[in-house]
Amino acid sequence: MRTRPILMTAFGTAAGMLPIALEWAIGLERLSPLAVVAVGGLLVSTFLTLIYVPLIYDLFASMAAATAQWFRREPGGRAHAGSF
Repeated sequence: MRTRPILMTAFGTAAGMLPIALEWAIGLERLSPLAVVAVGGLLVSTFLTLIYVPLIYDLFASMAAATAQWFRREPGGRAHAGSF
């Protein structure tokens, strides 16, 4: 649901900085290294936001569920009646 606005913002900003990064903008050639870093940072941060953040969240959620299930078990190895 939020993927489209994130991608549109990141790619729009990167496309706007492309002439500066490629030294096509007259008078802004000295800012080319800054634009290259900004475009790279936008692309990397967008990738991290869309891929790694959900993966880490899912990893922690599954670890929390496994830990909760482990603590609900009785010493004999059987689970309580109210557990999964």
